[in-house]
Amino acid sequence: MSVYKNTSFVLPLQKKSTKRALLTIKSPAKEIESTNRGILTVIIYLCSPKKISISNMKKIWILAVLTICSVATQAQEVFINADLVSSYIWRGMKNGNASVQPTLGVEWKGWTLSAWGSTEFRNENNEIDLTLEYEYKNLQLCLNNYFYQSEDEPFKYFHYTPRTTGHTFEAGAVYTVSERFPLSIGWYTTFAGNDYRENEERAWSSYCEFSYPFTVKGVDLAVEAGFTPWEGEYADKLNVVNVGLSATKTLNIYSGFTPAIFGKLIANPYENRFYFVFGISL
Repeated sequence: MSVYKNTSFVLPLQKKSTKRALLTIKSPAKEIESTNRGILTVIIYLCSPKKISISNMKKIWILAVLTICSVATQAQEVFINADLVSSYIWRGMKNGNASVQPTLGVEWKGWTLSAWGSTEFRNENNEIDLTLEYEYKNLQLCLNNYFYQSEDEPFKYFHYTPRTTGHTFEAGAVYTVSERFPLSIGWYTTFAGNDYRENEERAWSSYCEFSYPFTVKGVDLAVEAGFTPWEGEYADKLNVVNVGLSATKTLNIYSGFTPAIFGKLIANPYENRFYFVFGISL
């Protein structure tokens, strides 16, 4: 949620880092039913492209803040960590050079609300992503708000004009077959924000990925393959855009401090590119 914003195999198709809990908060005995209603209200707003406008974004942000506060007060777990990566590759595309990538999130009864960022060490290229995720048995559903700002552009986070904004809004689903056969199949589609073709039509950029994790002698490995079904952000037609093999090793330095090192080989057949990424997760 996410190298590809996810150094271990936890929801691998999403821009997210490994969840390393630093603080656990016990939920109150009495559940507040309005929390779920608040979350669903935000989902309804975010899932409607017509709602993503300058006039309605203030309402969406108010609902989002209320939802965050409600979930945070009942959180079963708060997690925070940071990754240092040699380059930032996501879904087969190079999005940046050496970067620091922090994550902050809360979990509550199957819901996860998180913020993920990426900042280059040498250039002023920044990314801030917000994710709302719900997990039920083998199915994970999520809404992602990606915001990207390059050093050549002013930082305008609250600018939402569709064709000039730095935001894109994406909905996705990941299904894992079983614990014994943990093949995951994910699909993500951009439904709002700056996602248009040259003919000014909305691209509905989509990405599908198959991934499979396994362990060899204490090293967590994962293979993945992803493609885009039509012209959009990833390619100009149906194409395989990402083939990767990742390896992660957790280091037991001492009690309470277990950083992980990871590496990943990534090929993008469409762009004829090949990458090797190294990183450490703290």
